[in-house]
Order: sequence, then C-alpha cells, then structure tokens
Amino acid sequence: MPALNFPPSDPRYLVKIHDSEIRHGKTIASADDDALAPDEQRFYSFYTPALTAGLRTISVSQVVKAPGGSNFTLEGSQDFKITAPRFHIPPADLHSVYPPSGGTFPVKMLPYVVLKDPHLPWERSMGASAPTDQDRVRVPWLALWVFQPGELLLPKIDLLAKSALSETGTVRLKCKDFLNAGAAGLVPTPLKSNPNNPEEEDTEADFIFADIKVFQAFTQTYASDGSSSSPIDMSPYGYLAHVRKVGSSALKAAAASLEDDSFSVVLANRTGPLTAQQPLGKAVVHLVSLEGLDSAFTPAQSSTFVGLCSLYSWTFRYTSQDDQVEFEDALRIIGTPSTGVEFLRPPKEKWMDLVNSSDPIKSRVGKRLRDGYSLTKYRTLSGDETLAVQRGPLIPTTPPINGPLNRNIHLFSSQLQILDSQVGLVDNSYASAWNLGKTQALADEKFLNALVRLRTRIYLRALLQAKSTVMNQEGPKKILDRLISSVDSVLNLSDARKFAKEKWFNEVPPERTECLSLWDSALRTQFKQVASQEASILGNAISGGLYDEANGPVSTDWAVVLAWTLDALYLSNISWQHLLMEPSSLPDNSIRFFYVDPTWLNAYLDGALSVGNHVEGDQDSVRAALKITLQTFLNTVNPALGYIPQIPISGCLIRSSIVSHFPDLSIIADRPAGDTQAPILKRTNLAPDILLVLFDRPLTSVDFPDGIRICQPPHQQAFVASNGKISVDSIDMVYKRISTDPDSSSNVMMERLATVPEPAKPLLHSDYGIVHAKNIAQKAFGYLKDTLKTSFSELAPSATVLALHFSYTLTRLTLPLSAPDPEHPVNGFQLTMLEVQDLHGMGTGYNQREQAVKTSVFSSDENTLPQAQTDTESETVSYPTPRPPYFAPLSKLLLTGPRTYISASTETPTANMPTDTQYVLQVYALGYKSFSDPAGAETRIPRDVDGPLNLVFGLQRKSRPDGASYLLQAVSVHIPSDLSGSSAGLILGYTGPGASMANNIRFMPQIQCPPAAAGTASEVIINLSPRSRTPAENLLKSCETLMNKDLTYVLRQVPINKAASTLNVVFDIIVKEYYGDSQTALTSTARVKLVNIADL
Repeated sequence: MPALNFPPSDPRYLVKIHDSEIRHGKTIASADDDALAPDEQRFYSFYTPALTAGLRTISVSQVVKAPGGSNFTLEGSQDFKITAPRFHIPPADLHSVYPPSGGTFPVKMLPYVVLKDPHLPWERSMGASAPTDQDRVRVPWLALWVFQPGELLLPKIDLLAKSALSETGTVRLKCKDFLNAGAAGLVPTPLKSNPNNPEEEDTEADFIFADIKVFQAFTQTYASDGSSSSPIDMSPYGYLAHVRKVGSSALKAAAASLEDDSFSVVLANRTGPLTAQQPLGKAVVHLVSLEGLDSAFTPAQSSTFVGLCSLYSWTFRYTSQDDQVEFEDALRIIGTPSTGVEFLRPPKEKWMDLVNSSDPIKSRVGKRLRDGYSLTKYRTLSGDETLAVQRGPLIPTTPPINGPLNRNIHLFSSQLQILDSQVGLVDNSYASAWNLGKTQALADEKFLNALVRLRTRIYLRALLQAKSTVMNQEGPKKILDRLISSVDSVLNLSDARKFAKEKWFNEVPPERTECLSLWDSALRTQFKQVASQEASILGNAISGGLYDEANGPVSTDWAVVLAWTLDALYLSNISWQHLLMEPSSLPDNSIRFFYVDPTWLNAYLDGALSVGNHVEGDQDSVRAALKITLQTFLNTVNPALGYIPQIPISGCLIRSSIVSHFPDLSIIADRPAGDTQAPILKRTNLAPDILLVLFDRPLTSVDFPDGIRICQPPHQQAFVASNGKISVDSIDMVYKRISTDPDSSSNVMMERLATVPEPAKPLLHSDYGIVHAKNIAQKAFGYLKDTLKTSFSELAPSATVLALHFSYTLTRLTLPLSAPDPEHPVNGFQLTMLEVQDLHGMGTGYNQREQAVKTSVFSSDENTLPQAQTDTESETVSYPTPRPPYFAPLSKLLLTGPRTYISASTETPTANMPTDTQYVLQVYALGYKSFSDPAGAETRIPRDVDGPLNLVFGLQRKSRPDGASYLLQAVSVHIPSDLSGSSAGLILGYTGPGASMANNIRFMPQIQCPPAAAGTASEVIINLSPRSRTPAENLLKSCETLMNKDLTYVLRQVPINKAASTLNVVFDIIVKEYYGDSQTALTSTARVKLVNIADL
C-alpha cells in the first residue's frame, strides 16, 4: 500500500495514513487476509521462524536422462549459517518493559518485556523433537526472571577477581573468557562455545551468577500437585511467551508504524513477597538466555551458583497496593473529569495577584502572564539589553485577530514587533516567529534550492510576459522615445557620486520616467498579475487540478515547497523552547490544552518564504503569488477526500512518566458522527516525558463528543498472577470469558465467569513466589473447555490462554470538554499576509520623505556638513506607513581598509591628552528637512509636530591633518530638560524606548535623568561608553578617535517642549569628552533652535 511508505517520523504521518485509506476505500491492513477490525488484537502462542539459528546444509540433486537410455545423477550441497542474537538483544528490537525502571509494582503482578521482533523468542531452538499439530507450546530461548538483590552473587574466582556487581547484579565479561571458564569447570553454566560462529564470542556481554537454590526453583520439574523434583524442565516457559498482532487503529492512535503490528511478549513467573515476614523492597529483572538448559545440565552438588547470560535488566520496587500503581496513579494525577480542562499558562499563583492589583501596570503584566507570555531578555540592534514579552505558537486563549499585521507581507522582522504602551515593553512574539521561519528556511538546503528555483522561474516568466504585454500596448513613437531616454541615462552615468557609501544620499527624482523596468507602473501591474497566474499554473498537477501530494506535480520544486510549508503548519522542526516559552506552564504529571496562534504561523511562513527575494527589493510580488497559490490549496476541497486539507488549530501537551514508560500510549479523540476526517493530526514526543498532540478543531464538546481518552496500549497490557486474592496458602482462580471464534461479531467482553479459590501449592511455589505457569494454563483451559463449549475451540493449553487469563483490565482516562463559547468562536486556519505594499507607487510623497530622511544625517566622515536640499514641493504629505529605521552608512575606514598606524600591534596612541575637543555635534529630527548653519554654529528642529520626535545626534570627528589619535574613554551629551514646560528646557524629560547607535557599535549609549541640583537646571544625559568592560588603561585600539570618526546615535520618542515661549529659542547642548584615564572633560557646545516646520 502507498501509505506504508510514510515513516512514523513524518510530521503528517497520521494524516497521510488516513487520507490514503480514504482514497483506496479500505484500511491499510485490509490487503492482509488476517486483517483486524479496529481495536482488535490477535494472539499467537508462538511465532517460530522457518529456520532457527545454527549451521544448515542445502542439498540439490538432479537426474539426467541421456537419449541412449543411460541415466546419471548430479548432486551438490552447500553449508550456510543462520544467525540470531545470542549474547545481546539489538536495541531496536526492545520495545518496552513493565514495570518501568525505578517504578513501583504490586506484589501479585508479573513483570513483562515487549519485543518488536515477533520471532525473536524462538529464533534459537530449545529442543530437537518435532512438535505435533495439536501442540500449542514452543519453548523460547528467552525467559524473564525476577531476583531479590541478595540472590545475585559475586563468586570468589579468578575470572571475577577485578570485577564488581553493577546496580542490577551483572558482571561485564568477554564471552570467550566466560565460556572457557565454564568448559574448565570453574563456572557452572549451560552455555557452551559454538565453533560454527566463533566471532560472536569475541564480544563482551553481561553475565549473572544466580544463587543455586533460586536457580533450581526456576528450573526444576513441578508435578500437577505442586511437588518438585530435580530434573530441569523448561516446558513451563513455553506458556510465558506469546505474540500479539495489534489492529491498525490502535497503532494509529499511538502514531506507530503500521508495518510493525506484531509484538512478542515475555512474562515473568515470579511474584513479590507474599508474607509480612518478607519485606518489600527492590527487585531486579533479567531477560536471561535459556540456551543449554535441559535435563542434561546438572550442576555439581557443591555448586553455590549458576552462571547465565543476561541480555537486558532493570530494577523496580514492590508495593503492597493491589492496583496497577504506575499507570493508574499517573492517570489520576494527570486529571479526572471533575478537574476540568486546564490550558497552557503559568500557575495562578504567578499572575492572579497581579491581575487583581489596583496598579494598572501590574494588572497589565499579570494579564500578559495569564495569556501565556513570558518576560525575556531582548537585545536591541545597537546591542543594548532590555526586557520584552514573548510567547510561542501555543496559546491558552482563543486566537486573536490582528488585522494590521496580517494584511501585508513583511520585509523585516521588526515590522512585526508590537509595543505595549501601557507597560513600555515590546512584544517580540511574531518578530521571533518571522526570524525563526527565515532561519530554518535557510538551514534546509533542499527547501532553499527549490524555493529559489521556483522564484526565479516565476520571476523570469512573469517579467517577460509583462514586458510583452506592455510593449504591445504602446505605439512605435513611445518605444523610440524610451530608447532615446535609455541612451541619455547611460551617458549620465559618469556624473554619479564617486563614493559607494554616498549612494544612499543620491537625489531621488520626484517622478520616475517610464521605462521597461520593474518599477514602471503599467509593467508593475502586469507583472503582479502574471506572477500570480504563473504560480497558480505551477501549483497544478500534471493530470489537471491542484497538486495534492497524491498526484504528479507540474513543478517538482512546488511539491517540495508545498510539503515543507504544510510540515511547518504542523509545527515541524520548531524546537521546544519556542513551543513552550514558559516551563512552569507545563508542570510534572499534567495535561494542558492550547490553541495554535494563526498569526504566529503566518509570520513564520512569511519569514520562510521571504528567502530568495534578490530582485524586487522592498516589494515581493513573487512571495505574494506563492502564498496566494498556497491559500488556494488550503481552501479547496479535495475531491478524492471530500474535505479541505487539515491544519492544526488546537492540541494538548501531556507531561508524565507514562509517556516514556508507554511509548505507544493510545490517545483517542473521536470526531462527530459522519465526519470522515482524521481525528488526530499529529502526536510526537518533545522530550522523553512530554507528548504533543494536535487537532484541527475547537476544544469543545461538539467537536469532541466523547471527549479525549488516554488509554494503555493493548500490547502493553499488564499481567497479574491472580485477579483475586493470593497468599502463601491459597490463590483465587478468576476465570474470564475467552472466545476463540474468529468472527468478531460473536465476540463479547472478557467478563468474569467465576472465582474459584484453590490451594496454593499446585499453582504457586510459596517460598519463592514462583508461579506454576503450566499447571495454571491447564486449569484455565479445562474450565473454559467445560464451560464455554462452542465459543472456545482451543485444542490444548497454550500461551495465549495463560496470557488472557493473567491479563489485567486496561486502564483509561476520559477528559470531557466544555460547550462552545458563542462569544469566542474559533475558526479554521487562514493564510494571511498576502498583500504587497507598493512603496514605489506612492509618488512624490514617498520621494519627499526619502529625501528628507537621507539628508538629515551626516554623509561625510570629516568635519564637513551636507548642504541643505531644496524641495520642489512644500505641502505636508501623509505617508501610509513608516519606513524601516535608517542607519548611517559605514565609515570610510571600513570601506578603504585600515590605516597604516594600526599595522603594527605594538603601536600606541599619542601619549599626550588632546588640548581641544575632537568631535562636533549637530542635532536633527529624523524624517524632517535638515538645516545647518554654513558655519556649523546652529541646527534647527521643528516644534509644531504631533507627538514625540526621533532625534539624530550626529557626533562627527573633526578633521586632523596631523593624523593624531587619542584613546577615547567616554562622551556625555547633556540636553536641557524641564518637566514644567518653561522655556528653560529643550525637552520635557525622557521616558522613551532609548537610544541606539546608528552605525558604530563599538560604543553603547546609556541614558540618565538625574534630579536637578540646587540652583541648576535639570537635564537628560546620554553617555557613550565603550562596549568593552576593559579598564581604560587596557582599552584596545578600537577606542581610539581615529577608529571612531562617527559616533552618531538616534534618541527615539523624544517629547519636545512645545510651549509658546520656546519658539525660535536657541538651546545649548553640552558635549563632554573624556580621554585616557583622565577625569577632566573637554567641553564643547552644540546650538539647537526650535522653529516651526515652515522655517526649517
């Protein structure tokens, strides 16, 4: 079946399996004649391979008849080896053990081990006689033995002189040394050297040395009356191993491979202490090899121990409780129907008091924590550390609708930052998602290559077709004019600015001339339309219609991009620290429900699909075209399935030891009647004890009519020596209805038929708690044969009869969900961020603002100031969106290479301190026309503006013909401030988001607002200090003035003093420079005048 090609590690494994079943009109297992109905199991007493391990010979003979009548025979033979595990179990074959390592366990329950290989217990032969057709028992070569710690010894022999017992009582030895000691009579052991496979004896393995009395209790012959005799009898162990074949629905509920549907189970045959005189405590379980154990093996009378090979071992502790403690207690702790549904958020004690606080800021922070946010460190672009709030895609509330963020595609992650003005913190949730999507797209080479090829194909085809359409719409004269204009443009190239860094300050013409470039309005419109059409074509299947992963794609690159995108919507490759931002939201032994934030997913996809935009710059029509095609796929009903693609919108997280102890834990979440979609979209382990489950519907009783059920996996069902009372004197034989009729319609629940107290001796070795498996199987078989008659047709006692007799009731937890809330509806996932904002289509408004921004910052690294530009338009223009923050160009030093003075590592700056200031300061308002006095004495900033301003403090190093360099310790800028609004202050204090370096990240700005001293005016101080924490005398050359020609920084959201008395007032800003280890400042003054915009 095609679905069998889906590995369980596929993020959409469950959905692909389900869709494949619907397409083929049958279950995956229905091709098998032995297919099981949902939730059924089939038991086999044994599952022997065709050939067991050992040396085998194949012989061939052929009789040849000659035409003359004489015949002759050709014969040939060849030896070959069948290999099987002997001293080690492959880790991949071990599925699970119970009780779990370190767990607790009732005394009357029987440990067991589940193996993925159904043949493994019988891959080595334990007898030469051929069984009859009615024989239902095959003795395995594996057995599970339980020991008390004192029953495993460390004999005083030379072989073990330098050895010590491990926690489970094993000793690590070389197999050859152990076998040689056995052959020499130093260690009584049934294992012998195998000359046909000597290489396996060169490895190391774990061996145990069991007390001889315990060994005899495990192996001696027990009659039907419970009496024992010395000959070794391994036949009871044929009842302690069986095979279970599990139905596909149970495997799907566990997200397990449908190919591995058969498991072999090996039971232990020893209970815990049954008397008060036998203390409860630690027990050790060993999966031992029975190879060589038969009536011929007889340890010497003087032997005190027997050496055996242990293939796997673990420990647990006994408890006096009768229940299946480990699983049932875990379910009780996780939750019961009375506790209701708890969502993924921190404990109430962390936010309840804050929410109820009368302080609005504390209340706001508490509400943020209640909604799943965490306080995180946030480093700004300038390197400053501050706080931010952030949460991942899993949220405890119904998904919010954020219209502005979901409208346009985004060019930078900072466009997705949200400022919480009430608490002054930035919400980085969606910005982080955008960055994460882009990072993971860049890291996935297959996806990256496919996306770039797809983008290139769409871009080239759309551009050519758009040009052709525009050309056909124009007349010959217009085409000729365009060619003449192109020639003029080429001739004017020689007038371009010389320095590459000054390209950012080139004059932007108010209107663009029409040409066949991507920015021509007519061609741009055509390009967008054709790009969407081309992406739609590539999203189709060869056979017609949309490509849906079950048909052949027109573009294999689109198939890769679509698969990666769908996997991303299933939270694939998103690490746990992004999924679970606050660890306290998911405490131990808990289940927490959540919704998936669609805006977070859209931001993640927007960042991923932004990769490869090499041509369009601040527009990305190809990305929008790809997302529109993806939206069409997500909103279109698949005709073969009858529903649209399933996308997760909710889910739950389970954190408990049962997740690690029961890897195939069943999660059942049935849909309403008549709904054929997959009930569970994904389940995966985020950690050994954390399980993530995703659904595609709201968490309501309407969408989950039977609630959510957590059930013990059927092939990990527990076993108990008696479902009634058990003691050293008696044991209750609890007989259950066991049907052998293959017709599932005639099967009924395994209800109790009768409880018959029996003497303990025939069924139990009370001294050691050894269960007489053979006697119990015969008793159960006889009762069922006499009682059920027609519905029980088994011919002889078997391992399956004993397994069902010992089986313990499967434990289940049901979590009911609440009714829908009409005030908070939850809709399916919708792809957003589809629009392209054509910034080049804004006309003169865009150009005017670009010019104002670019001329407001220094363009030279020397003490020369840019001249004021003349605007062609003076009216105020309203811009629809803010541009990304402006950053000053790189200094000329970085473009031209290091100066010669730093070529030698031993060179030091000038020893003397400077006698005059080395920097000049001018202040501008970002986004407004700059003004500077030709003499450099004064700058102007507007006062008649709405809201605060972003001020650019341009600190430029003065030109020095002598090339002297000094060690700069710090720079402080003192801005006059007055909270009262008088004319004494340029600004009204400062409580904004802070300052950031425009270009030079060697220095870091820090803000101080000290109280005014008596008789002095208040001020706001911005200190520029080296980012390095090295003392001044050890500062690197990176702090020399020659290396720091530009110290420009931006102070954001500055409240300007707009009092009437401040109009045309000139304010002095003091600049203090500190050099070397001197505490004496060199002081200069920058003059700033407050004017109206018209006077800039």
